[in-house]
Amino acid sequence: MEKRSDLYGIILAGGSGSRLWPLSREMHPKQLLKLAKNTTLFQSTFLRLKNVISPENIVTVTNVKHAEEIKLQLNELNSCDYSETNRIVIEPIGRNTAPAIGLATLYILKEIAEINSDPVIIVAPSDHLIKQEDVFANALIEGIKLAESGYIVTFGIKPDKPDTGYGYINTLKDTSIEKTSSQGLKVQEFKEKPDSDTAEIYLNAGTYFWNSGIFMFKASTLMNELNKFCPDVVNILEKSQLQSAGPTIKFDDYEKMPDISIDYAVMEYSNTIALIPIDCGWNDMGSWQAIFDIEDKDERNNFISGNVIDIESENSLIYSTSKLVTTIGLKDTVIIETEDAILACDKNRTQDVKKIFENLKENNDLACKVHRTVFRPWGFYTVLQRGDGFLIKIIQVNPKAKLSLQMHHHRSEHWVVLAGIAKVRKAGEEIILNAGDSIDIPVMVKHSLENPGMIPLKIIEVQNGDYLEEDDIVRFEDIYGRASN
Repeated sequence: MEKRSDLYGIILAGGSGSRLWPLSREMHPKQLLKLAKNTTLFQSTFLRLKNVISPENIVTVTNVKHAEEIKLQLNELNSCDYSETNRIVIEPIGRNTAPAIGLATLYILKEIAEINSDPVIIVAPSDHLIKQEDVFANALIEGIKLAESGYIVTFGIKPDKPDTGYGYINTLKDTSIEKTSSQGLKVQEFKEKPDSDTAEIYLNAGTYFWNSGIFMFKASTLMNELNKFCPDVVNILEKSQLQSAGPTIKFDDYEKMPDISIDYAVMEYSNTIALIPIDCGWNDMGSWQAIFDIEDKDERNNFISGNVIDIESENSLIYSTSKLVTTIGLKDTVIIETEDAILACDKNRTQDVKKIFENLKENNDLACKVHRTVFRPWGFYTVLQRGDGFLIKIIQVNPKAKLSLQMHHHRSEHWVVLAGIAKVRKAGEEIILNAGDSIDIPVMVKHSLENPGMIPLKIIEVQNGDYLEEDDIVRFEDIYGRASN
């Protein structure tokens, strides 16, 4: 399919990972997970848009918490032919989809598109699964005609059941829209997630579609409608300067943004909304029920993954990542095991998992934020113990791999080599450590760790300081494209 040079894409890659907890966490939400494919949901979204849009015209908007992982995933995905043109817009603080889309649109106009042009832009969430990508691509091409005519085009999913987990869009036929696109419909209204009886009414009416959160527009159309219905977003953006390093916009400016979705800011008020129906095997991967729906089942209609022994369960999802999980006679049940948490719930109540996540967050429980084991391109680390002012990890660095040259503002580190050979750079000095050796890394000292050997390097790291989070890292050199300076 021929790609248009004047077409641009925005991938929304924020999100908290609340509904697929405990597999998904705040620092590693569902769009960064590999679910049902060899690529993550975010990577799949990029590849899907790349079928229609030149890769250098695709912008990912994310927050400071996920920016490094997004960079890594793009570098993993992209060939060296265009990895240097990866476009990432970084929000300093989460402010929902209306500010994010406005900021990314401004970035496209100022940094990528031709001067005084009015490009068509496609917006797509990063956490959806689409099985029939050719059908999806054809729908995008059809939508361009409406977008160029001044419509904001949304893509509605034809419902096949009365699902209460999605918002709905009611439509009607419109002759002026049909002149531009025979598939296009006029949007009458957006509906919130309904109860089961209302969802049944919507399904039977035949005019309602699930709200996919995918849409397109000319840049001028979006900015005009934002200015009309949510002027605070536009006013703040127009007074702000885009930054090339760190967050794309200053924290002090973005903090003033209203916390509002694009649906509430524009879509529910604008009279320029058209809809293109699509039936492309779409799934928003928004719950464990949604995961269950897409996976292959056994003879008892179970989806079972990992180290599981089951006897005579039916219609259940049983997922283990580490420990042995044994189940007997379950029906309509979800069991999810990770190394630090277990979820057990009725399969018909998987939307309520978000309530567990919110409870953990309110109580400052780290189980909502991070996994004990975190994988990196150089290996992984596992948190062994955390206390007031200290953190203990075991770190494994793969053979011939290395960490970035970095420093920390708030913490010192003490390393003890358990196995393998460590090449340490510390304040410009190169030091070789063997099993049993140790070294101290003071606050504000540049350092790096490398495994020059042929077996995994394992070390114990003890951190001390008043702030021990992973964002207290300033990278100066990094082979994975994450350098801060």
